[in-house]
Amino acid sequence: MKKSIAIIGGGASALFASAFLDTTKFNVTIYEQKKSVGRKFLVAGDGGFNLSHGENINKMIGKYTPDFFLKNALLHFSNDDLRDWLLELKIPTFKGSSNRIYPEKGIKPITVLSKVKQFSADKGVQFLCDYKWKGWNITNDLIFTHQNKECIISADYTVFSMGG
Repeated sequence: MKKSIAIIGGGASALFASAFLDTTKFNVTIYEQKKSVGRKFLVAGDGGFNLSHGENINKMIGKYTPDFFLKNALLHFSNDDLRDWLLELKIPTFKGSSNRIYPEKGIKPITVLSKVKQFSADKGVQFLCDYKWKGWNITNDLIFTHQNKECIISADYTVFSMGG
């Protein structure tokens, strides 16, 4: 029987996390309190739609304190790996003069959001919107409100991806 992963929050980090979780081993569900996932992702283009930073990964790791906290994750999936994956989704990228990584000119945030969301949906990730996380009950189940009703969700693992 597959274990379950609940991702609380439906922003960019939740979408990217869901894209790389192994859905042959886990049932993955994103719980978003708004009416749709990726809403802030869509306004990213107003101030420049950068997807990552293009800095050398070892130099980037050194900017984190303590650097060991994210080192393995960043070495396992670097900014270059992100660019390769986006290209597989037919989202070519380029490094700007600021050394940030952008989708090629003409590719809008809605296009990137749609392709990333579709990638996860094709893998079986579920998206449940209008679910507001309230906390845990005494048995550590997740408590949500949905359509003004309390919902209790059991998950083997919980990923908090609520932004800020």
